[in-house]
Amino acid sequence: MATAIREVGVWRQTRTLLLKNYLVKCRTKKSSVQEILFPLFFLFWLILISMMHPNKKYEEVPDRELNPMDKSMLANVVLGYTPVTNITRNIMQKVSSDHLPDVIITEEYTNEQELIASSLSKPSNFVGVVFKDGVSYELRFFPDTVPVSSIYMDSRAGCSKSCEAVQYWSSGFTVLQASIDDAIIQLKTNVSFWKELESTKAVIMGETAVVEIDTFPRGVILIYLVIAFSPFGYFLAIHIVAEKEKKLKEFLKIMGLHDTAFWYFLL
Repeated sequence: MATAIREVGVWRQTRTLLLKNYLVKCRTKKSSVQEILFPLFFLFWLILISMMHPNKKYEEVPDRELNPMDKSMLANVVLGYTPVTNITRNIMQKVSSDHLPDVIITEEYTNEQELIASSLSKPSNFVGVVFKDGVSYELRFFPDTVPVSSIYMDSRAGCSKSCEAVQYWSSGFTVLQASIDDAIIQLKTNVSFWKELESTKAVIMGETAVVEIDTFPRGVILIYLVIAFSPFGYFLAIHIVAEKEKKLKEFLKIMGLHDTAFWYFLL
């Protein structure tokens, strides 16, 4: 008898087992409905979350040339510098007399701590210059005047019309830097490069069309996706354990069941 049953093809045995499984599902309607409705319920929430948080699409942005450097950007600026030496005094005098005679007021400070303490009581138009030596220096603007480096990791939405990086140009940072650089070059070489520096052009680089994906909703969607299909694994585990307890596989193998048909049936 076992030999005769084993002669039955694998696909026929698989179809028979599938029919058996279908009859079991029909007799256990409650668990079968749960097995179907649970994934559908979570899939409904997945679709709802996706609709509430759609991907942001941005069109292509062409290159845009900024206005030329304008000295009026530094109107009424109070410029404090430290340390006070013959070299730094000559540099700042040349800046205020040759490049920015009508728009800047200079103040001297003995050290950096005094400059920082004084800036706390100054308005937002105060700018500090800290010279490291006769060539290198640092510009100290108020935090809301120039952008921080982390801004370039933010969404492109804040850069649709006026990028934060443009503040380096519009706040007078670039004009002041060019003026100080030319003053240092002129004191070192007796040659002025202001015309070359003044003709500097800045261009905001364009971008191709992009789709921005919000990471948080996508992370939630991935979690829900795993939860949505977890009932399949749960009910499959219950089915396998129940057949293990009843030793159904061993009984069917005695009757001539192929291992391949059994695993096809489970998959």
